Amino acid sequence: MKLNASQFVEISNTTGEHLASYASKFQPLKDEAYWGHYNGPRIVCVELKRRGKGSMEYHLQPGPVNPEVLTQQETHRSKAIWDGDDKGSLRCSGLPEQANEQVLHQYVRAYLLILMATVMFPDKSGNDIQVVYLPLLRDLNAIDDFSWGSAVLATLYRNLCRSNNMKARDIGGPLILLQLWAWERITIARPIVTGPENPPLIQGPYPLGSQHQLRVDSLGRRWLSVHRRRPQGTTITTLLGYRDALDNMCPDQFVWQPYPQAIFSFLPEACYNDSGEWSVVSPMICFDIVEWHLPNRVAPQFGWKQNIPEHADTEPKLHKMDKRGAHSRNWADYHSAYLAMWFRRYQFRFLGVEDNSDMGYNDPYMVWYRDRTRRFISPTFQQAYQAPLGATAYLAHGFAEVHRTCNTEIQAMPQEVPPHYRNIMSNIRDNTSQSLEHVGYSHLFQQFHQTTQETQVEEQHEDRGDGSTMQESTAEDDETLQVFRRRSRRTNTSMSPINEQGTPEPSKAKKIWSRLRGKKKT
Repeated sequence: MKLNASQFVEISNTTGEHLASYASKFQPLKDEAYWGHYNGPRIVCVELKRRGKGSMEYHLQPGPVNPEVLTQQETHRSKAIWDGDDKGSLRCSGLPEQANEQVLHQYVRAYLLILMATVMFPDKSGNDIQVVYLPLLRDLNAIDDFSWGSAVLATLYRNLCRSNNMKARDIGGPLILLQLWAWERITIARPIVTGPENPPLIQGPYPLGSQHQLRVDSLGRRWLSVHRRRPQGTTITTLLGYRDALDNMCPDQFVWQPYPQAIFSFLPEACYNDSGEWSVVSPMICFDIVEWHLPNRVAPQFGWKQNIPEHADTEPKLHKMDKRGAHSRNWADYHSAYLAMWFRRYQFRFLGVEDNSDMGYNDPYMVWYRDRTRRFISPTFQQAYQAPLGATAYLAHGFAEVHRTCNTEIQAMPQEVPPHYRNIMSNIRDNTSQSLEHVGYSHLFQQFHQTTQETQVEEQHEDRGDGSTMQESTAEDDETLQVFRRRSRRTNTSMSPINEQGTPEPSKAKKIWSRLRGKKKT
C-alpha cells in the first residue's frame, strides 16, 4: 500500500505514541483500535524550496486542527511565541487621534485593568490580574458606585496577614499604599520632600512637592522622585539598622495626624469627600476578602484620646478563605451578613474626645497596650553573645559600664563617706539599670550582679566564725539564696523599681542581703 507524506506522518506519530505507552521494543500493531491515544502537538509536513529543489520537513503544531473558529493563527501572537519569535511584553500606546466613543472606552478599560494589576490588586506574580474584576468594568458609568478604597485596603490587610506567617516568602497586595503610609507617619530615615521656591503662605511647612499641581494631584504624589531627596547624614542602610531604629522610636518620630485640615484646599475633592467614612467601624469587603476597619484602636490619628478599646473578633476563619475551588460561588450571598453591616456603616461611627496631649507611661491604655503587644522586633536578650548592632547597642554597653563602675564604688565606700555621696552613686546606678531594662538590655548588668553577688555569698559563708560551710547553713538561708538567684536571672526584673511617686524603692535584693548580714553579725 502506497502512502503519501501526510498519511505517513499520521501513522508514524501514532506509532511513536505506542512506543512510549505500550512497549519498550517496537512491535507494530496493524489494528488502529489498539494504538495509544495521543493528545500532544501534531506533527505536520512542511514543503521547503531550497536551490530550486523541493524538500520536506516535519514540525510540531499546537493546533487548531480545524481553523474554522481561530482563523487568524498565521498572524497571531501565540504562533510567534510557539515559534520562538516573541517580541516581549506589549506596550499600551497613546489614544489615537479622533477616536470614537467605543475606542475611548476600550482604552479606559485597558488602563483600569493595568491599574488593578499593578497598583490596586497586585498578586505575588507581579504581572497577572484575576478576571473576576473584568465584569466591574463593563459599565464605565457605574464605576463610581463601587467602594474601591475599602476593597484596596481590605486586600492590603489580608496580604499583610498572610505574609506574617513564618513560612511566607513573598507578599502581594497594594504595597505602594503601605510605603506611603510609612513615609507619611514614620520619620526614621524617610526622604525629604523638596517644596517650591515660593510656597503659599500656610500654617506650618508647605506639604506638597516642587512640581505639585494644586487641586489635581493627590497628597501621595509629593513622594515622587522628582520631589524628594535623601536626608543628609543618614546612616541606616541595613535591615538590622532599621529594626534597631524602630525598636527605639521616640514619640516625636511618629506623626499621628499627617493630614491636617489646612492641606485639604490644595487637594482634589475626591481625596476628602468621603472623610465621614474614615471613622466608621465596619467590615471591608473585596469578593472573598473580609477585613475589619477599626479606627477606635487608632484614635490619636483623629486627634482624639485613646481609651482601652473593646475586644475585636478578627474571625480567623475568614483569613483561611480564598477563591480557590470557589469560582462559581456568589460572594454577595456568601457574605450577605457583612454586606448588611457595610450598608449600615454610618450607624457605627466612632466619635472620641478631643485630646492631642501625649500619653504618659502609666496611662491606663499604655499599661493595657504593653501587656498585649510585642514591644521589640530584634531579640535583644541575645545581644550579650553577639556583636553590638547599631547605636542603641553601643550606648547600652556604655550604660552597663557606668552601672558596673557605680556599683563597684558603692561597695568600696568606707563608712565615713557622707550619705548623700552614696545616694548620688546609687541613683546613677539605678537609673542606668532602668534605662537598660526599658530597651531590652537588662542582661548586661544582671549578669554582672549575679556573678558578684554569688561571690559575696561564698565569701560570707567562708568567713563565719563558727567554721560552718555553705552546706551547713540553715534551710532558711538556702531558700533565701535560691529565691535571690532566680530573681537575678530574670531578664526583665528591675533591681530598683520606681513607685507611683517617682522615687526609687529599696530593692528586694538589698533587703535580702541586709537580712543575711544581720544573721552573720549575730
